[in-house]
Amino acid sequence: MFLELQKTYNSAILSLAMKKLKLQKRELLGKKVKSLRKEGLIPAVVYNAKTESFNTVLSKSDAQDLYRNATSTTILDAEFDGRDFKCLVKGFDINSVTGEINHVSIFEIDEKAPMVFTIPFKLVGISPAVKNNLGILVNALDSIDVKCQLNKLQAEIEIDISTLKEPGQTITVEDITLPEGMTLVNDDVLTTAIVTIADAQKIEDAMVADKEEAAAEAESEEGGETTEGEAVEGESTEESAE
Repeated sequence: MFLELQKTYNSAILSLAMKKLKLQKRELLGKKVKSLRKEGLIPAVVYNAKTESFNTVLSKSDAQDLYRNATSTTILDAEFDGRDFKCLVKGFDINSVTGEINHVSIFEIDEKAPMVFTIPFKLVGISPAVKNNLGILVNALDSIDVKCQLNKLQAEIEIDISTLKEPGQTITVEDITLPEGMTLVNDDVLTTAIVTIADAQKIEDAMVADKEEAAAEAESEEGGETTEGEAVEGESTEESAE
């Protein structure tokens, strides 16, 4: 079972609080790698954008740390074959029966080449509409895909909601300024709402209407069951009379 790391938006994407990942060369391939696991080593492969790949191993404890803590946007420092580089964990091959890690896939980052990252939004400030009980803040989009070089990467993008003063006001992707060096991956999201202010009174009225409708349906169902029961009882009385 290959487990690809999913996007995790509330993680620290710039670094992982662990020691440098030390990778060793691996000569054994195929079924022979079972012997490595018995020695406390986990097979791995490092590949890059140049289509190069390197067979490696890492310690079982390091692999477990990565599995527990690394996300698809966690930048790692690694050492392999006498050189240092930064990388991302792309996925794990997990034994579906035992839950043990069979293999780790690692992507070497070219720090000069733009890459795609998912950056979470962080809401800052206080919305006057919310403060004055005029509306309810609805967080419609919690992250965005951007392209940038590693040295331009930021952990989050701040969204100032202090400009939202009335119900109906919205901040869209088009309204924000991306940090320097970042570009959108998909321009189709420009009109997508990040946050909006919903009218508090309309929401309350809708909730009351939903409750009244649910109560009416429940009463109708109870009435139907009673009528049916009475009809059955009447039929039974007539049969007894006969």
